Amino acid sequence: MARIEEFDREQVLKNAMNVFWEKGYNGASMQELVEATGLNRSSIYNSFGSKLELYQDTLSYYQKESGGQFQRALVRAKNPLQAIRFIFEGFLPEMIGCEKGRGCFSMNCKIEMGNQDTGIRKWLLDSQENTLSLFQDLIADGQEQGIINKNEDCRNYAYIIFNAFQGFRMTGILIKEKKVLQKIIDNTIKIIE
Repeated sequence: MARIEEFDREQVLKNAMNVFWEKGYNGASMQELVEATGLNRSSIYNSFGSKLELYQDTLSYYQKESGGQFQRALVRAKNPLQAIRFIFEGFLPEMIGCEKGRGCFSMNCKIEMGNQDTGIRKWLLDSQENTLSLFQDLIADGQEQGIINKNEDCRNYAYIIFNAFQGFRMTGILIKEKKVLQKIIDNTIKIIE
């Protein structure tokens, strides 16, 4: 009979994610994960399988959490162009408020692990495609409504916005000035207006 987990899985993932976020996958020791999660090694292995599987689960947890940011932007927006702006602006408080400048967890993963593990690479590619598709759909809708220009097709613009979004998140690691970050958003939006 399988053992029933006797811990808050979401809290464990959040705590483990913070260790991986600060140290990276390779820099995070099992002892640090034990201390952060409050689970012993055997519980981690029994519940998650391995350090790599725990890492993958923290990536999925992060995706769910940051997906909430995207969803809130979509709900608030009156049109696709505003939705894209709100997606960028939704991350401003975190970027400005994070003194450690941790950046985007999934981008940090891309840098460290993108070429190290095929499972992680597939997760990153799928995640990237989901974000690209979201931007592409918003841009296509905006072009149809006449609020986004048609100088490029919606897929090309999706790549430009996705690239700008990643650069924006990286810039926010070191630059904490809201005025500067807001100007980056404004200039990015001007490309597609």
